[in-house]
Amino acid sequence: MRRWCLPALLVALAASCSDSTGPANDLDALQVSVQVDPQIVIAGSAARILVTLRNPLPRTVEVASCPVFFWVQNVQGDVVAGSRAVYCAAAFANTFVYFPLRLKPFRSQTIEFTWTSAETQTVPLGQYDVYGWFTSPDHVSQPAQVSVVVAATP
Repeated sequence: MRRWCLPALLVALAASCSDSTGPANDLDALQVSVQVDPQIVIAGSAARILVTLRNPLPRTVEVASCPVFFWVQNVQGDVVAGSRAVYCAAAFANTFVYFPLRLKPFRSQTIEFTWTSAETQTVPLGQYDVYGWFTSPDHVSQPAQVSVVVAATP
C-alpha cells in the first residue's frame, strides 16, 4: 500500500502544475479585432461592424458571451456611436442566465453589428476610429478606420 502513495502524490503534484504557463483566466486568452464594411460610408447609410474574438490556445476556451460590443469615436476621442459602458445581464424568472461562448482551439467567432443610417446621418463628415471590445476595457481591439462622406453628385 505504501508504494502507491509516492507515485500518487507525484501524479497529483504534476497535474496541479501542468498549466502554469497559460493565462490566468480564459478571458485573457481571447484576442479581439474589428472590421468595418464598407470603410467609406455615405451619410445616411449603414455600415457593418464585425467584432471577432479569436482563441489562440491549443485548448477550448469558455467565457461569458456578454458583452461584446463596439464604439465609434471622432478624432477628438468623443464617442459618437456604440458605447464603452454596456452592462449585460439576462434575467429569466428572477434568475440570471449564463450564456457561454465556447471557442475551440485556434478558432474564432465574429459578431456583426450595424451602425445605422440614422447615426451616420447625424455625425459630422470625416474620419472615425471604430473599436471592438469584449467584457472590459482590458480587452479592446486595435482601431479600424471609417470615413463618413457626403454622396457624390453626378
